[in-house]
Amino acid sequence: MKAFDERDTGQSSEGVSQMILIDNKGNQRVRDMMQYRLQRPDVEKSLIFFLQPGDVKGTAYLNYDYEAESREDDSWLYLPALKKVNRIAASDQSGAFMGSDFSYSDINGTHIEWYDYAIVSNSEIVDGADCWVILSTPKPEYSEQVSMQTGYQKSQLWIRKDNYVQVQGKFWEEKPGRIKYFSAKELELIDGIWTARRLQMVSTRNGQKQHASVINVGSIKYNIDVSEELFTTQSMERGL
Repeated sequence: MKAFDERDTGQSSEGVSQMILIDNKGNQRVRDMMQYRLQRPDVEKSLIFFLQPGDVKGTAYLNYDYEAESREDDSWLYLPALKKVNRIAASDQSGAFMGSDFSYSDINGTHIEWYDYAIVSNSEIVDGADCWVILSTPKPEYSEQVSMQTGYQKSQLWIRKDNYVQVQGKFWEEKPGRIKYFSAKELELIDGIWTARRLQMVSTRNGQKQHASVINVGSIKYNIDVSEELFTTQSMERGL
């Protein structure tokens, strides 16, 4: 898991992506996003601006993911209608990110040190690639923290052996009968970084599909100059 956690994702990135929300009748809502990321030795900073449609335009999300496992993330959400930046509490990180099936913790990531890991299978083929299948359960001392911040009891991860990219995931929620399924497809080597062009999360209840969200990654650049000043609450309010 250390190799998975330390997989090269670049020191910075800038990209355009599209989020598609799909209800159980197949109706879709589309949202365009601009994303920035900056890696520092002790913290990873990320910022997302929503560009379209009008009901979310100008909304911004900022996250500081600290390297120290004892330190919780700092997260803020700017809603232009209220003209106010709100801090997102750790207890709200398990909530839906902008109405999607991805939670805030799914977007931010989590600390691998919080979990125990067990090999379910040493070899399973996913989309033609050999994968490890790994069961992840919270360590007793972190179980309350994991439950609060992720909303998951446990998870199962499919990680490719050749590039350490997670290509599938199964997440058991705290709510009975609710399981989410993640997939990462259309992997491409961009600026030397393995990048999934299509990310999907499907929410189910008692085995029935309830809702799905897809993130399609458009143009993206890695290891470019990204200003530190961009990752502030003032920048969120100014917008692009």
